[in-house]
Amino acid sequence: MDFNWAMQTITMLGIGVIGYFLKTSMSEIKGQIKENAQRVSTLEKELDDLRSDLPFIYTTREDFIRTMNNVDKKLDKIHDSMIGGGRNG
Repeated sequence: MDFNWAMQTITMLGIGVIGYFLKTSMSEIKGQIKENAQRVSTLEKELDDLRSDLPFIYTTREDFIRTMNNVDKKLDKIHDSMIGGGRNG
């Protein structure tokens, strides 16, 4: 009878200790999840700001190529007028 009572007490204490550690672990995990969610939302806001600023800060490859083609055409016209003007003059 005393042995059963001792085993039940030890079992209950063991279950209590395991429950306590599970509870603290779960609360820590929930806190970390909440913290990570806040960081993700902050980073998403920063990313949205960056996306909206990109067209004003950087040039796309296609825009650069288009602009350089226009510059090349203008330089060719200047070159042709200098060569052509020198022959006629």
